[in-house]
Amino acid sequence: MWIPWKKTEMQYKTVNKNVQLVRRLLTAIIVLLVLFFSTDFSKKKIPKKKQIILISIDTLRGDHLSSYGYSRDTSPRLSQLVEDSVYYINAYANSSWTMPSHMSLLTGTLPSRHGVNSFWGTLPHERYPKLNSSLKNIAEILKARHIDTIKFALLPDELGFGKGFVKNYQYDPFFMDNGFNNVLQELENYKKKDFFLFIHTWMVHAPYSNCYFLEKEKISEEKKNYINNFRKLSPVKENLAEDFQRFLQENHLFNPDDCVTLYDSGIHYVDRYIGKIIDKTRQLGIYEELMLIVVSDHGEHFDEHYPNNFYSYHGKDFFEEFIKVPLIIKYPFKFNSGKVNHLVSLVDVFPTILDFYEFEIPGFVQGDSLLKPYPRRDRKYIISEAISEGSIEKKMIRIGDLKYIITMMAPSKSERVNWNLITRRRLFDLKNDPLEQRDLYPDLKFRRICIEFEKKLTRIIKNSAKSNVQRQKTTISKETIKQLKTLGYY
Repeated sequence: MWIPWKKTEMQYKTVNKNVQLVRRLLTAIIVLLVLFFSTDFSKKKIPKKKQIILISIDTLRGDHLSSYGYSRDTSPRLSQLVEDSVYYINAYANSSWTMPSHMSLLTGTLPSRHGVNSFWGTLPHERYPKLNSSLKNIAEILKARHIDTIKFALLPDELGFGKGFVKNYQYDPFFMDNGFNNVLQELENYKKKDFFLFIHTWMVHAPYSNCYFLEKEKISEEKKNYINNFRKLSPVKENLAEDFQRFLQENHLFNPDDCVTLYDSGIHYVDRYIGKIIDKTRQLGIYEELMLIVVSDHGEHFDEHYPNNFYSYHGKDFFEEFIKVPLIIKYPFKFNSGKVNHLVSLVDVFPTILDFYEFEIPGFVQGDSLLKPYPRRDRKYIISEAISEGSIEKKMIRIGDLKYIITMMAPSKSERVNWNLITRRRLFDLKNDPLEQRDLYPDLKFRRICIEFEKKLTRIIKNSAKSNVQRQKTTISKETIKQLKTLGYY
């Protein structure tokens, strides 16, 4: 028997199902279109020429840059560079003084692995630890890939800093214009070639010999000229930092506020030279394809945690002012840009360079490529070690917002440890206590966390030192020692 409404009902159900199917199909198409237009299918574009500049500004705190939100406009040219770059605002040094930190930068390894981890002033002459011979630095790796390598740095070649560099200028190029002109000339020479250029400057490090931000009424023009030319007047004088300190004391400038003003003036001075390098690369037509990295090896303490210590004070601890540093990477063709908040450290720079150009990353490297999405990174912690003391050692691990620091006496072996003589443990919560004023270790409810952090730190350091069982030593030339004495070493 024919029932008309039954057919109508069946037709309605069929149409309704078809409508739902069409809606689902349209939704899927819209999702696919969104994914298509929001995805960079080209991914990174590797330039034909592999041209890399790595600039290290010694003693530069990350929080004293204009781009970080600092009150003074210390770095207008770096702020411009940040617009074309990835700005890692939570970057950390793997040591709090120059030699171990720079070797970590150039090898992608911790001080307990690369071996340059003892302070010079506490060692007898002719017994300076040098780079672990089983490791290769970034210059050696790139040189093997037929990339010309150039270095402008007053860092001791005897320790391994000169390895792999075809051209090795052993001076600070930002010290005087005639030396800096060689940097511009080398850029001209290599504009059509593959090159890796490493530049290191001490011009932010004490003595703080620039007074750009110093108020006019503070001192006479004659004394301002003396400050601005202090290094040039006494370029190889021993105890230069101490002499400058006396000058500051005599002129009532030896206080935290004025020392910070002079320190910031040094940042502005260096920023101008970096601007000149950027301008030159634009003029030569190589800026777009260039990988340009700006970083620091450690920060500087200005009375935050150690009262009355505000001049040339670093290498002593792992508070933020000692180890939080800027890291700015301009990738070729603006492959990526913007601010990145997750934790990174200097050991990540080496593998990032190799990864971008699709070179194999050596097995000894302890950092991670910053091109890898953070959830997929192997190491989500920061290690810092090798303080500038002979009789004690401090080691730090940071995981998330928690920072754990241990102090041990009479460290020995290549990794500088003595787990049986730990004299102090500290734990800080940087989210709730960014100025690190409250040590949580005495609070028993955090004790389990501290035990777990210490176990992890012990494992990491032990594994790190496996390839550096026999510490290798070298001699340092008298000329190198003399030059480093001008910066307060020894």
